[in-house]
Amino acid sequence: MKLFRDMSENEVQNSTRSLVFGFYVFLLLLALNNVYHLINNKDLMSSFSIFTIGLVLTFGYEFILNMKKSKKA
Repeated sequence: MKLFRDMSENEVQNSTRSLVFGFYVFLLLLALNNVYHLINNKDLMSSFSIFTIGLVLTFGYEFILNMKKSKKA
């Protein structure tokens, strides 16, 4: 018994693209926060906000990519 359906090839590609995008978002946010902390001795954002922003942008980008593909089909 399958709980989820198999992803299509387009969905796999969109998932991969969004994961790479999310990885770079996390790198950028962490770098900005670290540089700000080195200069001002306080954090620009909390760890929770960095985590939340990264997750929302990653899954949001995947959703947008999947919606674009479904509108073209």
